[in-house]
Amino acid sequence: MTGGAAVTRDAAMAAIAAVADRSSGTVGLAARHLESGETLCWRDSEPFSTASMIKVAIHAAVLRRARAGQFSLDDEVTVRAGDMAGGSGVLAELRPGLRCTVSDLCTLMIVVSDNTATNMLIALCGGTDAVNEDFAALGFPGFRLNRPVSIPPPPLAVADGARAQDTPAPSGPLATVSLGDFCELMARLHAGTVVDAAASEQIVTVLRYQQHQALFPRAWLAVAAPFHPPSGDAPGLAHKTGYVGGCRTDGGLLLLPDGGGTVAYAAAADGLADRSMTALAEGDEILGRLGAIVLARWWPGPGPVPVREGWLPG
Repeated sequence: MTGGAAVTRDAAMAAIAAVADRSSGTVGLAARHLESGETLCWRDSEPFSTASMIKVAIHAAVLRRARAGQFSLDDEVTVRAGDMAGGSGVLAELRPGLRCTVSDLCTLMIVVSDNTATNMLIALCGGTDAVNEDFAALGFPGFRLNRPVSIPPPPLAVADGARAQDTPAPSGPLATVSLGDFCELMARLHAGTVVDAAASEQIVTVLRYQQHQALFPRAWLAVAAPFHPPSGDAPGLAHKTGYVGGCRTDGGLLLLPDGGGTVAYAAAADGLADRSMTALAEGDEILGRLGAIVLARWWPGPGPVPVREGWLPG
């Protein structure tokens, strides 16, 4: 079933406040309609844990160094046991020795949020400090990567309990950023000004192939396939999600049909009492509510907002 008509800005802000008030943690949102400049913002200047959302910026860092000639995107890199990290992705389930191009590692890092690919790319750039230097050089000094992914790999393919790091897993977030800054990154990607126009287009294209759709578009009736334009019942989306216990993040570009424009956004729910990793977790619903509100605010019509019944304000 579909929702109703687009909502006013006041109604959208009231709905965001209601979602935040019901949350057991801290909710944030930065959303900007790029053609009109109108925004929907909630705690957008505060630092949030990014979880895997930071991988968009890591992708940009990799392309920056490739453009500088440090390596080629066609170079092959061998997966070693020491690179492997558990959690999301597929490389840690396969045997060490697999060879992947740098470009393939970038794709895996985004579309299935592969943590092993992420760690390999961080190392290729020169480590955490080098990646943070890239963030600053790209115009985002507020982005902070604290470490590689530290989740131990499963024993399926790695013998003797080998770990991505030999030291105990550190505490604290993988990375932090303000949602306003992340929204600006997405806006600049849309404008073609991150690294260069071709690099920006490459990043956005890979983001359209994101396979995790349970957060921001959770309540939408459909998402346009990456090789299809947005339509009246299936908006397009280029985005990256983040999942850790008690935290959910999602940032990207909402592509509206029929000349409706593009919305850059970043959303987060952190410090949640519900630390489960299932699709029914509190954080998944919170980001789904925010996604429904943002879509409803800027839906161009003429048909109803393609959102499931009960997910829109009012």
